[in-house]
Amino acid sequence: MWPSGALPSPPGTGWRHRLRRVFLTGLLILAPVALTIFVLVQLFQVMDGIFAPLVDRVLATALGREVVRIPGLGLLLTLCVVLLLGWLSTHVGGRRLLRWMEEVIQSIPVAKSIYNATKGILEAVSRDQADAFKRVILIEYPKKDIFALAFVTAGARWGHVDERLGDLLLVFVPTTPNPTSGFLLLVPRGEAIELPISVEEGVRMVISGGILLPRPQGIDPGTYRPVPDAELVATPSGTNDEAAPGAGRGEPEVHPGPTAHSEPQGVPR
Repeated sequence: MWPSGALPSPPGTGWRHRLRRVFLTGLLILAPVALTIFVLVQLFQVMDGIFAPLVDRVLATALGREVVRIPGLGLLLTLCVVLLLGWLSTHVGGRRLLRWMEEVIQSIPVAKSIYNATKGILEAVSRDQADAFKRVILIEYPKKDIFALAFVTAGARWGHVDERLGDLLLVFVPTTPNPTSGFLLLVPRGEAIELPISVEEGVRMVISGGILLPRPQGIDPGTYRPVPDAELVATPSGTNDEAAPGAGRGEPEVHPGPTAHSEPQGVPR
């Protein structure tokens, strides 16, 4: 028999396992908060630094001496410029001025590429169409019976080019864990499987690599049960459809191997 206290602890109950679990839990709480604060600080510094030198120069000229930079004045001026440009776009004269500015930028080779890429991304993100960036679907990709999560961006009807292109969905297939990169695919609308989840839930699912599974909409929370980890463990080959010996005939099942009360082989008494 095992000496007193020599029996190993069940897996997952040691202090190291508990410490690791507590550490990972704390890390999952701290990391999103720290990343959010970091991004907001960087965004503030960038926007504040656009017009901060101009504000400092104007104040130094007006006061006749160097002044200490006041954080936030550059950001305030940047927001005023953004509001002014938005106001100009609502008037005929302002639209002509903005169009002229765009033509000037388009005439500069390097600036043209940067401007077009930035404008295209911002227009895509700010679109207010009913089916743009608002739907999550599944498509068979990269081969049959293998499904990939995708986001619908637009629809297209190019039947005049080819009859197979009569009704298409332009979908974005993101990569894990970075959903900002991926593939643009054109999928027939009939081959897309609608998922009853929000875009935010789909993004979280992609970033977590499938760890954060959303609860499909329209399902009672009391009856929804995700698949437990134990059911995801693959069964040995040849035992999927076969009952255990004696099952269904009232005979006890035989479990090979030592039990809790059996003596381990090869260990002296």
